[in-house]
Amino acid sequence: MKRLFALVLALVLVFSLAACSSSTTTTAAATTAGAETTTEAAHTYTAEEVVQIYEVRKALTLAIDRELLVEQITRAGQLPATGFVPPGLKDSTGADFRATAGDYGIATDSSAVAEAQQLLADAGFPNGEGFPTLTILYNTSEGHQAIAEAIQEMWKQNLNINVELQNQEWAVFQDTRHQGNFEVARAGWIGDYEDPMTFLDLWTSYSGNNDAQWKVKAYDDIIEESKLASGADRDALLYEAEQMIMDDLIVMPIYYYTNPIMVKDDVKGWYLSTLGHWYFGNTTTTDGTLQWNLGSEPKTLDPGLNSAVDGGHIINNTFEGLMRKDDEGIKPAMAESYDVSEDGTVYTFHLRDAMWSDGQPVTAGDFEYAWKRALDPAVASEYGFQMFYIQGAQDYYEGNGSIDDVMVKALDDKTLEVTLAAPTPYFLDLTTFYTFMPVRQDVIEADPEGWAINPETNIGNGPFKLADYKTGDRIVLVPNENYWKADETKLTEIDAMMIVDQSTALTAYEAGELDILDDMPTSEIPRLQAEDPTFQIMPYVGTYYYIFNVGINE
Repeated sequence: MKRLFALVLALVLVFSLAACSSSTTTTAAATTAGAETTTEAAHTYTAEEVVQIYEVRKALTLAIDRELLVEQITRAGQLPATGFVPPGLKDSTGADFRATAGDYGIATDSSAVAEAQQLLADAGFPNGEGFPTLTILYNTSEGHQAIAEAIQEMWKQNLNINVELQNQEWAVFQDTRHQGNFEVARAGWIGDYEDPMTFLDLWTSYSGNNDAQWKVKAYDDIIEESKLASGADRDALLYEAEQMIMDDLIVMPIYYYTNPIMVKDDVKGWYLSTLGHWYFGNTTTTDGTLQWNLGSEPKTLDPGLNSAVDGGHIINNTFEGLMRKDDEGIKPAMAESYDVSEDGTVYTFHLRDAMWSDGQPVTAGDFEYAWKRALDPAVASEYGFQMFYIQGAQDYYEGNGSIDDVMVKALDDKTLEVTLAAPTPYFLDLTTFYTFMPVRQDVIEADPEGWAINPETNIGNGPFKLADYKTGDRIVLVPNENYWKADETKLTEIDAMMIVDQSTALTAYEAGELDILDDMPTSEIPRLQAEDPTFQIMPYVGTYYYIFNVGINE
């Protein structure tokens, strides 16, 4: 009887606290974003369930001090993030998208902690009572661990909730997140081209990188409408799209990236784009070799399947698209020239004389095959959605159309015609990206699974070619003597090391065993800034954030 009385008293107390906490939240109800249903506070929640409650996600988002994180943890000039699209991307008027969109009420410091506590109480968990233990999933890295530990402590101190940390190696982590087997997970997105769309179309229901399990048709419709719009109309739709993301808080923005790197003084002519892509086609060193830490082992080196920066670095140096980006902008690469129709929807590319690394000619048919392969539903390329600007591409990718309706046509060996669904001002920028790079049909069909990591079958058209692939150790590149600008390639060898541990990599750099390093312990950054003249901070168009497994499908 005493236990029953105590239980009734506890329930009355919880209901009373909830009733006093908000004029918009009923005593025992917590609203789930995108739904009209309510959830009884007396229910015992699992960790998977609580992150599907909007008030919980907002409480977690407001309960962290972003300024403290960037000033005391990351310490490389990062900016606290209050939205998803990072600074540096413009709308049609030339205005910075981030500055115009605003901060969505997300504080950069700890000033919103009281609001976060109230939100958690509104959700039925006053002072964290009854809240299950959450798990933050991150890929193995000292930097990611330090951030997770800081957030773990903030959530404990500010919300009185318990959080466990789980780390996984990169490839396993990617699979876990894609499969939706997480509650809260680390994530980061670097732009693929310089337009806000490169961040916003990530959250379409057909995107292979939408790990939030957020499938909202209204959002898809806005993105599709924006692809047919221009000027102020397009701007309004893109701003509305980000508003939808932040209204549901499927992500918790943490900071906007910078790119701290270290490059030895004798390494000249290297290029690192603001999108984070290394290119060594014009690089020189004193002895002609380059030791560079790639970090994690790439999941794939297949241009049509890759979706990560590490694999992208290798592909960017072993393959080449119609256009290439360098410090002077976008330039013709495999395309010697191109024409655009008056309405901006038909691009005709005229290919230069170029060869694959085995001496066979690069043809327009290689591009047609590669692009249609990336759209093939059976291939399931995570980046296939990047080609939806092409007429007929989305229908084919989603299984509703024919490959013959995809408007990429090799008119002859040297002429590629591409018809877009609507004018796309950044289409040439897209053609520099690895998903748009050519691959050889005969090579892939001979060994679909292993061709890209076998030096005998990794046939590319870039300045370097694969010479060796040592799993978990290194990737060795050597000059491609058949590259159309082979005379400009000066390096004789690139050793791309797979040193995952940041401290080990820094030790190797300081011992002269590495020439380039772009991932170092955050705790060492103040020392490096003060003592090492080879340390520098590069701009980087990207956002570091945590993702919630929201499970919304509407």
